[in-house]
Amino acid sequence: MFKAKLIVEATGAVTSALLDTEYTGITTDSRTIMPGEVFVALKGEKFDGHTYCKKALEQGAGAVLVEKEVGTDPAKTFLVKDTLAAYQQIAKTYRKSMKKVKVIAITGSNGKTSTKDLIAACLAEKFNVIKTQANFNNEIGLPKTLLTITPTTDFAVVEIGMRGLGQIRAMKPLAAPDTVVITNVGDTHIELLGSIENIAKAKSEILENLGPQNHAILNNDDVFVSKMTTGANITRYGIIKNSAIKGFNVKISGKDTHFSYKSALTKQTQDVVMPLLGEHNVMNALAAIAVAEIYQVPDKDIAHALHNIVMTGKRQEILHFGDVTVINDAYNASPASMEAACKTLKSVVEAQGKGRALAVMSDMLELGKTSKEAHAKVGGYAAAADVSCLITYGCEARAISESAAKKGVQVYHVKDRTEAAKVLKKIVKPFDVVLFKGSHSMAVDKVIDLVFKKEEGK
Repeated sequence: MFKAKLIVEATGAVTSALLDTEYTGITTDSRTIMPGEVFVALKGEKFDGHTYCKKALEQGAGAVLVEKEVGTDPAKTFLVKDTLAAYQQIAKTYRKSMKKVKVIAITGSNGKTSTKDLIAACLAEKFNVIKTQANFNNEIGLPKTLLTITPTTDFAVVEIGMRGLGQIRAMKPLAAPDTVVITNVGDTHIELLGSIENIAKAKSEILENLGPQNHAILNNDDVFVSKMTTGANITRYGIIKNSAIKGFNVKISGKDTHFSYKSALTKQTQDVVMPLLGEHNVMNALAAIAVAEIYQVPDKDIAHALHNIVMTGKRQEILHFGDVTVINDAYNASPASMEAACKTLKSVVEAQGKGRALAVMSDMLELGKTSKEAHAKVGGYAAAADVSCLITYGCEARAISESAAKKGVQVYHVKDRTEAAKVLKKIVKPFDVVLFKGSHSMAVDKVIDLVFKKEEGK
């Protein structure tokens, strides 16, 4: 429940509402209004929430928060200068009022959502946990998650994304994290930031103004993250370098990944089997282990959580259509995640001992001047993964096919995903393993629907 008093104190809103008036929640989506909620009228390039205020009240909203007069009852209206800023301040004030809750904040170029899921699962073995849904990690999504904290919440696990310098610095105070995690630094968003050094600088903003009461979980195998410092207690994790949380004996089968680590709590070696594929997922799991051990989750419980993990969709989701295996990793793409996906594809084919590696790939976005070179590198990753046939579509993805073809891979560069589906239908054979990968807006996962019947698991 949210009182009018909290909204006024957080935002300085003008209202005729009684300060002890209670609301059931706060939302920015007029389509899903629940009775008693406050509707925040945000504005964007293509929409203006103010046009939906009267409808929101008709659908049961308890009040509306606006930055201009919309003709609504003053007792059901909070008037502010900037609705987005007000929404964020409400979330910040509400989070601080929940003194019991611990917030874990995650950033990084790749693996944020997977690491969030793994951390939340490990903590949930012992605590009541909420987490960012999907990848709502921006200036609207972060407040949305914080506002779902309840008096019974022990931990909130949130993602903080960025597209430029200063954005993490601006958002971090909303969450006031107790523990922060940096997964890695890659060239995602390099078009906006200009260099990987600037990307590292932007990611490191999450470490600012932390003290000995805080914890920082840092990827020790990443050349940029490993050099970062902070006033918080640092726990480093990795596979290659000697780290406080170190993974070893990594083995990848066609269905899962096995690895071991030495528990900081019991000093015993703990074996883990995850239904996830790839060394990069071991790295994500090590970050989760580091967080869980800080908060005294037993190693056996951590192993149980990782063994039973259910991930956010379209992130290396393994599907089976008859004798064909599909790796649906089409939620997003960067050069680093493309390389990891190709390695995983190769390991799955090797583990099953038969069949071919096929791949359907499309554009990686926001790479700026480095785009052609980055896409060409992906062609090299495909060749190194022994991909028998590569299908690409998208203007930028042409460089993937051209590079792969030079290395002996059979390639088809087509105009769109419909054509990609037609080619795949003709060439796919029993026991093939097919990787689907590209930036989210390229909708590479739609090719799966065009090619295969809904028979996963059979």
